[in-house]
Order: sequence, then structure tokens, then C-alpha cells
Amino acid sequence: MRMTRIYRTIILALGFALMGVAPATAEVQAIETGSYNNSYISVPVSKSTVLRTDTSFATMVVSRPKIADVSPMTDHTFYLQGKSIGATNVLLYDKNRRLVDIVEVRVGHDIASLQRDLELVLPGEKIKAHAAAFGVYLSGTATSAPVATRAAELAERYAPKAVTNGISISGKQQVLLEVRFIEASRTAIKEMGLGSLIQKVGNFSFSTSASLVGGLAANTNGVVNTSIGGTNVDLFLNALEEKGVIRTLAQPNLIALSGDTASFLAGGEFPFPVANRNDNISIEFRQFGISLAFTPTVLGNGVINLKVIPEVSQLDQRNSIRIKGVEIPSLTVRRANTTVELRDGQSFAIAGMYQSAYTNMTRQTPWLGDIPVLGALFRSSRFQRNETELVILITPHLVLPVDDINELKTPLADSAEPGEADLFLNGKISKQTPAAKLTKKQARKHSKKRYKKHAAKRPYPRVMASNEEFTQ
Repeated sequence: MRMTRIYRTIILALGFALMGVAPATAEVQAIETGSYNNSYISVPVSKSTVLRTDTSFATMVVSRPKIADVSPMTDHTFYLQGKSIGATNVLLYDKNRRLVDIVEVRVGHDIASLQRDLELVLPGEKIKAHAAAFGVYLSGTATSAPVATRAAELAERYAPKAVTNGISISGKQQVLLEVRFIEASRTAIKEMGLGSLIQKVGNFSFSTSASLVGGLAANTNGVVNTSIGGTNVDLFLNALEEKGVIRTLAQPNLIALSGDTASFLAGGEFPFPVANRNDNISIEFRQFGISLAFTPTVLGNGVINLKVIPEVSQLDQRNSIRIKGVEIPSLTVRRANTTVELRDGQSFAIAGMYQSAYTNMTRQTPWLGDIPVLGALFRSSRFQRNETELVILITPHLVLPVDDINELKTPLADSAEPGEADLFLNGKISKQTPAAKLTKKQARKHSKKRYKKHAAKRPYPRVMASNEEFTQ
């Protein structure tokens, strides 16, 4: 037994010499032995190390040879190689076969190599890798969610299905989405002659021949300002809404964390009979109305990756079906599914979703219009075609919650209930609070101050062209 150990030591020394690598070049770790200190050592799988003890030993035994392989080199050093993930121990005996110490060995993943790869692939990120529970634990902070995802994917290559991601995301990670659903009457635009007028002013153009938002690609940089002839688009849309050219279907504001999905529905549900296997009828409910689902992902440098699924649906009784005496309406649906990248405060528009309705109206003089042949003289028919287009304007913002609830105001925050004199004598149904009363000079000064503050922090929203790519 002793001669076998000597031969093994000689063979290992010769192997190192033939490879041109001296045994001393291997990593040598000193461990404190004696009096059953239960020394602890960690080694990566498929890698090796050399351990030096402070007491001599003559024999060594490995409890689980499939986990680690050991070979004695001298009476104070031995060679240790990790073979598979797990834990084992090495028992050291002296020449009298008395137990000198127990060395606890833990074979895990190569954390040092993983840390070097993280620093190489993700420079500047404060991400650390640790060995935990025979797996990999990632900690630290990342600048964006995709960076944390890439770090986890890299760790998965070292430890498949054994990665715990504890990376936190720095910066703003809540996205506020301002959405405006607009239904425009293309027939009214043609009748009022607004098509050629709108196309000639500003970069934001309405088109009567192709799309309500047909001129978005007029700018070479891929985005256009939401202004028409120096006028904000909101003011222009409000003017068209007052004339009955367009109407706002919904204007929701939704907030979602980066990577999560927020949804909105303004409509209802209608019963829908469904047949079971036993020929029984059960009732399910289908949604209709105005819905929106979006999933934001905050990237680096304030860029937001946005997946948006808007939908507008309504009941259509003309295409309904009847099952066992029950009339089931159909749905007229206009839906979009798109993914864009844009910065905080920029906007984009989705348009081109048309809907045509044909109406046949008949007017006649009572009784006289029903007379055969001669009734045509007292009856008139009119065929009318109504075309509408759905336009969706979407603007994301990076937001943080407020610390003081007083910073949030409702639409009626600056008004109060009137007194009896104001109500009966002056006919006022509301009055301004003292904090809301400003002189014209103060109002102009306050408005100019707010505009400068707004322009310094965030420019007016911009609309992204549908055929242009976003460049970071």
C-alpha cells in the first residue's frame, strides 16, 4: 500500500515534468488540520487544486469518489479534482492509522470564470456571482431589465436550471402610458373640405386618400412634431371634435412596471352559449368595447421597448346567428399588435383601420307614398356611405410615485360648492377656491413659468413614423 502511494506520487511528478509545468505552479491552498478542525475547501467542477496541510498524513479516504478525486503528493500535500456537482469529505490518517482531520469538500460551478465573463460581456454593470446551494446566485444592480436578463442567460450556461437572479434594476422602472382612441369620420372630412387643408400644414398630416395619419414620414429623422402650423395637435383635435369630424372613444392612462403587462377595458360582456360534450348548453361571456394591453420594457439610456395591443369592437346585430331560438350577435373588431422602441415623452400613432357603413334612407308622405306606381312621386330614397377610421395616439412616460398626496389634484380640486347667494342670485353652480384665484398677469406669469419648466425637462411629444426605424 505504501509502495503504491509512492509510485503514484512519482508518476504525478513525471506527468507534470513532461507537460512542462511544475507542480508548484498549480494553485496551492493551505488548510489548518489537526484536532478535527473539519477544514472546508471549495473547488469548481472539472478543475483541480493542490492542498497543503500543517500536519503530516499517511493515508487518505474519499467518502464519495464520484464527486471528487484525490491523490497524495507528499505527506503534507495532496491533489484534489472536482468531478461532479455535490459535496464530499476527505479523511486524513497518520501512519498509526489515527484520524488526523476531516476536510469538507464542496464541488460547485466555476464562479470565478463566470464573474470574468460578466465583466467582459456587461462592462460597467455592478453584477456579482456567488455560489449558493450548488447553484449560482446573481446579485447587484443593473441599468436595465434586458441587462439583468442577459446576465441570467450567461449564468445559465455555467449552471443550467440552477441560477437564482437577485439583480435589482436601477433608475425609473414604472411606465405611464397615455392613450387616446379617436374615431374620425372620413366622410365628414371630405364634405368639409379639410383634407387638402390639413395636408398642406405642418409635418403631422391627415390624408383623405390613404389614411388619416398618412404623412407621418415627412421628416427624414423618423419622427415628426405633433404640431400643425405651430398649433399643438391636442388643440387641433379638440377643434375637430367640436365640429363633429372626430370623436374621442377613450383616453385612458395606465401604469405598469417594466416587464409586466397592464390592461384596460371600457365596454361590456355579452352571453355566448357553448355546447358541452353531453349536449348541455353553458354560457360564456365575451368582451367587447375598447381594450388595451401593453407591456413596457425599460432599456438603457431611457429607451422604452413597448408592446401594444389595442382593440375596438362593437356588437353587430346584422350578422347575428340564431341557435335554438337564441339570437347571438357577432362582433366588428379593429385590432392592432405592434412593438416599437422610443424615448420618454415621444409618441407614435396607429391608423388605417377603416370601417364602412352603408345606409339606405327612404322618406315618403304618409299613405300617399304607399300607392302603387304613383307613390314614387311622394317618396324619395337616399343611399349614404359612412366611412370611419380608427386612430390611436400613444405616449409613454417614465414616472415615479409622489411622496405627498397633496401633489395630486382632481379635476374639481380648484372648485367648491357655491353659496346660496352665488347659486340663486348670480346663477353660479361652482366657485373657485382662494388658491385657484389668479389675476391675468399672475396667470400669464404662472403659465410661462410652467412652460419653461416643462420644456427644460421634457419636450412636446413627438410622433414616430411607421416606416422609419428608431436609432438610439
